[in-house]
Amino acid sequence: MSKELTLVFSSFKSEHLLKKILTQLKNKYQIIIIENSCDVSIKKRLENRFKNISVVIPKKNLGLAASYNLGIKKAKTKLVFLNNPDLKIKDKAIKNLIKCAKIIKDFGVISPVYRNEKEYTNYEILSLKDVYSQKIFKQFDILEVDSIDNNFLINKNIVKNNLFDEKFFLYFETLDFTKNLKINGKKLFIAKKIKFHHYGSSSLPKNYSNLVNKTRAFHYNWSKFYYFKKNFSYLHALKKIFPSFVKILINLMINILKMDLKNLKINALELLGIFSAIILLNSYYRPKN
Repeated sequence: MSKELTLVFSSFKSEHLLKKILTQLKNKYQIIIIENSCDVSIKKRLENRFKNISVVIPKKNLGLAASYNLGIKKAKTKLVFLNNPDLKIKDKAIKNLIKCAKIIKDFGVISPVYRNEKEYTNYEILSLKDVYSQKIFKQFDILEVDSIDNNFLINKNIVKNNLFDEKFFLYFETLDFTKNLKINGKKLFIAKKIKFHHYGSSSLPKNYSNLVNKTRAFHYNWSKFYYFKKNFSYLHALKKIFPSFVKILINLMINILKMDLKNLKINALELLGIFSAIILLNSYYRPKN
């Protein structure tokens, strides 16, 4: 087992995906799983089947930001790879990330990239960056970027004073985290020759789709407003959320005409998320089904 890296997963009923990852990695790394469903039976099944894993059952659903903070604090290794369960990554890719981290050393985040970047990228480059002469940068096509969204490696000793903002429950927390690191002088890197696959919304079984839709409806809009308010200004957040607000209102009118009660509930939660953020309420909504 590697003593250099711990993998941390924030999970909610994602046992089916975790089994795939854990089987693939063959007990090569220490793994910490924060199981936010608080289902002790998942902990028992996973820990009985796999070695070198620890399934942490919190007192409540912590959300992503607080789960990552807990995993970072519990990790005994300096290097920590933060993930959702909805990814597929080869052991070689993880080893290459470790190699990059050991050579670069002074970094905030190092991240692999999506296998198919034509569909989605997990980083943003806003301006030209320094050119680095170290061979490792050319070997793995490493670039400095301005922000990174999820699935990245950190050095816990470097980020210990810049952990995740736990006011976020879901969405925008990783962008906020990397932005905060950058503000504090830490460099963000992506390695374009180290790749992973992201499954997207398949982290939960299909029978939880209603819970997923409700959670997304409220929290995406709440987090979007909070992110821009926190990092820019209240007025900037209002400008950013206004197009979403108009779109939701249009969909609301359409669904009223259709008498589509299911989507009307989603529209109502979207509006609730926006208004809750605007009047500075916390991200309180926790659907049960």
